[in-house]
Amino acid sequence: MPCWARALDLFTVVLLILVTQVWAFGRIDFGTWLRIGETWRLWLIIVAAAGLRHYSIPHPSLPERIVGYVRRGIRDEAFRSTWSTTVTTRLAVLLVGYLGVVAVGFPPGAPPIRVSSNEAANLALRWDTGWYMQIALEGYRYDPDSVGQQSIAFFPGYPLAVRTAANLLGSQRIFGERELPPGMAMEQLQQRFLAAGLLVSLVAFGWGLMWLYRLARQHLDDTTARSTLLLMSAYPFAVYFSAAYTEALMLLALAASFYLVGQQRWGPAAAFALLGGITRPNGFLLAGPLGIIVLKQLLKKRNAGARQAELTRHAVIGLTVAALPALGVGLYSLYIYSLTGDLFAWREAHTAWGRAYTGFPTLFTPVTRITEQGLVEYTTSQPIEALNALAAIAAVVMIWPITTRLGLEYGLFMLLNVGPPMLFGGFLSMGRVTSLLFPMFFLAASLLSERQRQNLTVGFALLQGFTAILFFTWRGML
Repeated sequence: MPCWARALDLFTVVLLILVTQVWAFGRIDFGTWLRIGETWRLWLIIVAAAGLRHYSIPHPSLPERIVGYVRRGIRDEAFRSTWSTTVTTRLAVLLVGYLGVVAVGFPPGAPPIRVSSNEAANLALRWDTGWYMQIALEGYRYDPDSVGQQSIAFFPGYPLAVRTAANLLGSQRIFGERELPPGMAMEQLQQRFLAAGLLVSLVAFGWGLMWLYRLARQHLDDTTARSTLLLMSAYPFAVYFSAAYTEALMLLALAASFYLVGQQRWGPAAAFALLGGITRPNGFLLAGPLGIIVLKQLLKKRNAGARQAELTRHAVIGLTVAALPALGVGLYSLYIYSLTGDLFAWREAHTAWGRAYTGFPTLFTPVTRITEQGLVEYTTSQPIEALNALAAIAAVVMIWPITTRLGLEYGLFMLLNVGPPMLFGGFLSMGRVTSLLFPMFFLAASLLSERQRQNLTVGFALLQGFTAILFFTWRGML
């Protein structure tokens, strides 16, 4: 089919989705640039676009193309290899979290924030989720006189995705229902945004696993690649993939950009690389590994006798795409500058969470405590720090074998995502950091036998149940 016909089909499908959304959830309001309350104009455009397309090219029809696309998607190897893992592991974590809340309960004084008296509806609102929801609802706020925690420490990628999803779920309609008291309407609005945040995380995780499977298949056989996904999903700190947090969206950006840059699919690779830069503060570090992938491609082309013009074109496009994560951080920094007058005020805001430069001496703190207290007393008094330290040590130990077995880009990815967090906070939240380090799971799956992988997955899952109870009952920020 010619490009114009495919473009008309895509345009028609987008309009049909908008019509369905308005019918199901009410008007759409994305600021001043898109407001849809009535759908009759959209129907006129749909009929005109579809009529022109099918008059010129009757076959294959748009319904035939949609059915074919869905069939291909369902039959896709990546989808078939990941959907069951996504559903079972993510819902299981939420179920364990809910059972922890109703059976174990909260410690005194918790929870500090909630949007519902229903614990199931309130489940996704934990710890930093409140910051993401505040940004998604109200935007960023900055108080120059405050020395405490501020919202500018959190990057905009995830809140923007949540706001978009909430709008598609009809959040604008809530305050239009005049029979609702303002307090009840605000509560429903917060619940809608919270549901949207959890939906974004679950969808992003499933989509990210599909890209990760494709990436794993470049290094591993099918059985081992599937084991990689299970290991990563069962990892004790993978609890964040079932929360309204940035981890799932960042996993999607990392896995997709790695794979797509490797396949030289520059358009979608650019989108995911930029997504990584605006989702997490360390997102700009993704530029290094992506740059290594592009340089390896250039070296391969040169050794194959490619023309200079082809090499130059590949270098310009590839390195531009690889630099987009840094551009994403730069764009956010410019926005923060307009808000605060300081390009890196977002970095300074992290000190309120304990993310200040501490250097290498703090890394030996657990060793000192174990020496003074003994292993049993240390793990009893500092269980969360012990888990984080164990995850960090495992990541550091694996950097070199990952580099030698998988490639320089994977080793650099590990180094850049382990070193800076440990220098700026020691073992603080290192379990959360390592949950995104997919090369660890590639290496573990490749080194272990099938039985060993199964045993490790079971052990991981048991520990993840423990961390889920800590997380969802407000007993520990992991």
